[in-house]
Amino acid sequence: MGKRKTIVCLETGKQFNSVENAANAIGVSSGFISRQIKAGKPIKGFHYYYAGEMLPDEYRQKIRNQKKKPNYKSRPVICLETGERFESISLVSRMLGISKSNVFHAMKNGSAVHGIHFYYGDEPKPVDSFFKPKRRRKVRCTETGVVYESIKDAAERTKISPNGIGSAASGMAGGYHWEYADD
Repeated sequence: MGKRKTIVCLETGKQFNSVENAANAIGVSSGFISRQIKAGKPIKGFHYYYAGEMLPDEYRQKIRNQKKKPNYKSRPVICLETGERFESISLVSRMLGISKSNVFHAMKNGSAVHGIHFYYGDEPKPVDSFFKPKRRRKVRCTETGVVYESIKDAAERTKISPNGIGSAASGMAGGYHWEYADD
């Protein structure tokens, strides 16, 4: 068995003491994590790196410098929550692992994609009321009666896949039945 490497999430700073621990927490295989880190590609919308091998700023620059098709109609995009400026929707897509179509539609409608909002940097910032709040639906485990604030919250507390809970709302995941809890 090789040396354990600490894995760090670029966006959140969360650390995992091994690839296996990161894989279990994220819900993907350890081989997938290693391949994505080497390629500089996101995993479920987040970038990870091996601690001590590349500084976060160098990693971001690597992603920005990846080959891309020239787009003569590209427009700057700004993340509302962080203020980070991207040179195009394509760059947002590559850096955050969100499809260009989802970013475009979220910008057009003021909705959140992966929990964050964007707007064009070459236009005035839209008024705050344009941006719709992040969508979180409460879910209930019918066996226990416990209501969780969101699918993510339920997944973290029960160690059941968020995809499983989301697709099982009105169904079964992790041996439990789930439903959306309306207030």
